[in-house]
Amino acid sequence: MKSNLVIIGFMGVGKTTNGRRVAKKLRKGFIDTDFFIEYNCNTKINKIFQRYGEAHFRKLEKKAVKEVSKRKNVVISTGGGVVLDPSNIKELKRNGIIILLQGSIKHITRNLENSYKKRPLLEKENWKMELRNILESRKKRYFNSSDYIIKVDGKSHGQIVNEIVKAYKRRR
Repeated sequence: MKSNLVIIGFMGVGKTTNGRRVAKKLRKGFIDTDFFIEYNCNTKINKIFQRYGEAHFRKLEKKAVKEVSKRKNVVISTGGGVVLDPSNIKELKRNGIIILLQGSIKHITRNLENSYKKRPLLEKENWKMELRNILESRKKRYFNSSDYIIKVDGKSHGQIVNEIVKAYKRRR
């Protein structure tokens, strides 16, 4: 029986916020792969991107996924680009149910505009167009990687958390 619950989705859909709440509700540990990388590298993700580039970050992400996937009974919130490497999904599925949080461009844009977190892939003048392009290029990977999809637009965190918990219990 798979004991982990893995949350994937594009940046700004609420993976970390809802993941923490789900972990509390299910009495599981919580791991955010981006925070895990920051902790182990003692630096922020945007600094890793600036200094070493995206390819280096993706290597760190792969290593982090491999490590956190070995844990049991945890909720894992991933970075938005985790789906770019199929081996990440294979690792996460080994002991986890993967739930995709799906949001519209409007929802994601609003969340990113109000976010405290810097997003290295969006540090461009026309970041909204870049956001659309990145989301479109990843959309198929998100759908193909997930065991269950939850649409987040217009829902409260409480509603999203309840849907995640329900989906997880049903899939287990």
